[in-house]
Amino acid sequence: MLYHKRRRLPEEVDRALSITYVEVEALAAESDYLVVLLPYSPETDGMLDATFFSKMKASAALVSCGSGSVIDEGALAEAVRSGHLSGAALDTYEWEPLRADSPLLPLARAGYNVLLTPHIAAGASAQDPGRSEDYANIVNHIQGRPLRYRLV
Repeated sequence: MLYHKRRRLPEEVDRALSITYVEVEALAAESDYLVVLLPYSPETDGMLDATFFSKMKASAALVSCGSGSVIDEGALAEAVRSGHLSGAALDTYEWEPLRADSPLLPLARAGYNVLLTPHIAAGASAQDPGRSEDYANIVNHIQGRPLRYRLV
């Protein structure tokens, strides 16, 4: 498992977790699944754009639970539509709630490998019995069962 962050973890942590620190370019080029947890900052705003996606491994998938402002959603939609990326799962967006004109919605409607969740991936409230319904569709998706209350 590869990772990148602003400050590398101590080498003993890398060894204990069996993870390898790499630069961003290597992370993009070598990852089958790229999980993005970046916060918003002027440096990360729009960081994952068409140029970045073109450097990703062909057939890789993107999973994002960080700031929505990090991703150029139009460029991501094109990378999935063209088949360069095999799919995308996002829980946060440039605009929330997700706008009707999002370039990702037509892909979800057309059956591309696109999963869009309503900013619930942190799961902090998954233990709350009153919130179990919020996570039922994630379990359904993982188990290949139909999604409840599906809009697209």
